[in-house]
Amino acid sequence: MESRTEDGYKAVVEMEDGFIFNIQTYVLARAYPSMILELSRNRKISLKNNVIVAPYISERSAEICEDNRLGYFDYVGNCWFAAHSIYISERGNKNPAGEQKKQNSYFERSSTVSSLILRELFANYRKVWRLKYLAESAGCSIGQVSKVVSFLVRNAWAEKTVDGYAVSEPEKILREWSIGYGKKTTEAIYCYSLDAIPEIEEKLKKIRQENSIAYYLSGLSGGVRYAPVVRYNKIHVYLSPEDVRETLRLLDLKRVDSGANVIIFPTVDASCLKGSRIIEGDSVVSPVQIYLDCMQLKGRGEEMAEAVLKREILK
Repeated sequence: MESRTEDGYKAVVEMEDGFIFNIQTYVLARAYPSMILELSRNRKISLKNNVIVAPYISERSAEICEDNRLGYFDYVGNCWFAAHSIYISERGNKNPAGEQKKQNSYFERSSTVSSLILRELFANYRKVWRLKYLAESAGCSIGQVSKVVSFLVRNAWAEKTVDGYAVSEPEKILREWSIGYGKKTTEAIYCYSLDAIPEIEEKLKKIRQENSIAYYLSGLSGGVRYAPVVRYNKIHVYLSPEDVRETLRLLDLKRVDSGANVIIFPTVDASCLKGSRIIEGDSVVSPVQIYLDCMQLKGRGEEMAEAVLKREILK
């Protein structure tokens, strides 16, 4: 170390070949992505040989550091530094303090309130929101909205402007949301029908009309209504719990442990139905819900999710 500074220290490194270079180190008590982004913008430290040191560098913070050519080191072994002939890289070590787990809770299936707020944001992700109006639109308190928006801002997925708050990284929010959403599985009823998939879908329309049973297609069967990019041989459908038994009877479905071609999700949390649409006579969950559900599917689910993302969510 050559000298201390207000927020870190300066050091001089001399290589064996005689090459000498300086390092400016910034020591942070917390390394939120927004703090690192602001540091790189305001101080213009993204030139050369600047290093962030903090107790923990998250994946998002690491991404921002590397994009801005900022070196980093944390106390659990995550690091990245490139200068002269030196290259050091280590990522993926978890935060023992458990802060990441707390943050990911905003994206879990059980987080009904944050789900409503996020869905309202993605109804038009380009809109700039005042907290009051976002709270009214989502049907939540300003305090609840403030927590979710602050979480997005801390992670540099949204930003505060003079007119309010705006989503800045919609794709990254959705990808992180899908990861958190998939950590806990939802209840599902696996069934088999002798009918072909188009016949089952026509029967679903019929029981909605004749028996007032609401259904909502999701997964690949719902996704093709927005982006017909893959073929599918299973139907994923949301139903009210009280309608499940009658639907099984009317569709002549048999519960199975394997080989299902109809998968029913009893709807406990109505937030997943927010933004649902009628497309050519079929009830379909919103593009956001299609994305979240398809990202959990094996095979071509991710392909469908990406297609719906590009064609419907980010259009």
